[in-house]
Amino acid sequence: EKKHEEKVRDPDREKDEPKADMGSKTWADLAGEMKIFLWNPEERTCLGRPAKSWGLILLFYFIFYTCLAGMFAFCLYVMLLTLSPYTPRFRDRVSPPGVMIRPYLNGFTIAFSVSQPNTWQSYVDSMHHFLAAYDDKVQEEKNIECVPGQYFIQGGNDSEEKKACQFKRSLLQNCSGIEDPTFGYSKGQPCILLKMNRV
Repeated sequence: EKKHEEKVRDPDREKDEPKADMGSKTWADLAGEMKIFLWNPEERTCLGRPAKSWGLILLFYFIFYTCLAGMFAFCLYVMLLTLSPYTPRFRDRVSPPGVMIRPYLNGFTIAFSVSQPNTWQSYVDSMHHFLAAYDDKVQEEKNIECVPGQYFIQGGNDSEEKKACQFKRSLLQNCSGIEDPTFGYSKGQPCILLKMNRV
């Protein structure tokens, strides 16, 4: 015969044992726990940390980002020391600067006949159109007269219109188109202008 032992349950003991809460929490319980997590008045903690811990964390990040900003400012200062305020460090991908040719050409050959004005009139018109912006009066009204051999740095706000140094077409003398409106094409001695691109 098998003896079955029965456990005697003590009702007083069951009251003392904690019961596991297997049910889901209500929104009120979650809100209460969140409120305690944000600020616990008994332990005087905010987000689980006391005021001293938060102070040390803030002090660490303040020192860290201050040093980081200082390193960035120092590197920027050293880089600016290597740059010239007058000439760019890198002017182009290649050493020779780019140039433009006037009169405007469809190719690289200037071919015309002195006795046939219709063969060189397009070149003359291109020269006049290009040099119109360099008339002496236009340059005096629009640009600044700079002193030769001295660098000129314009101040003011970035939004202000910057002006260039004056370049009058009269400096080109025989190729200015003032004395000879045909730029020498009617005489078989054509003028060709080479202009350096802005770099």
